Amino acid sequence: MHIGRKIKNFRDENNLSQKEFAEKIGVTQGFLSYVENGRLDIESPSLEKKILIAIGEENKTDEITDDKKVEIPHNDNVHSPKHYMIPGCNFESRHLADAIVEGMPNPLCTRIWNVVKYLVRAEKKNGKEDYEKAVEYLTWTLKGNEITQRLSGNRIDSITDKLKTDWTTIILGICKDLPSNKALLINEAFRNLITLNISETIGCITKIIELG
Repeated sequence: MHIGRKIKNFRDENNLSQKEFAEKIGVTQGFLSYVENGRLDIESPSLEKKILIAIGEENKTDEITDDKKVEIPHNDNVHSPKHYMIPGCNFESRHLADAIVEGMPNPLCTRIWNVVKYLVRAEKKNGKEDYEKAVEYLTWTLKGNEITQRLSGNRIDSITDKLKTDWTTIILGICKDLPSNKALLINEAFRNLITLNISETIGCITKIIELG
């Protein structure tokens, strides 16, 4: 059974809201909603282990990854691989994604959420492959005519207010140790994404891929 369904069954049996269970395991309600609906898989074995313990299936945690015992690094967040962390910020890519997609309808919401995830982690994890996945999700939004109007550039202020930081800190964290030409393109990609200027976002990401 998919872990999202296990969580939903556990919540129903114990009369817990999504918000209550999300707080219990240390994730956002939006993130938990995507997991329960099967839109996101949990990529961190340590978070999966934490969830199984929370729902009373801790005896199965040794079977999470090909029956191999999961080791939790002492210097790592209990559920946050380093490629999802944003240096200099007290939050991760999922929190940034939640803030960016707030108020967007599905399936647009899910697609943009995943684009943010890939843009944040690309330089730390899969490079070109992650950028190409981001372009794929963006292309789907265009093919599906999912955007009825562009959003205001002022949205960036509400996003940073929600995250209790400023945009410069966020983008410097995402682009840490990157050359300036690539960092500028990533910043431009995010700003276009926030206003739902999808064609320009794709253009920026394409240029990033070309830089290698």
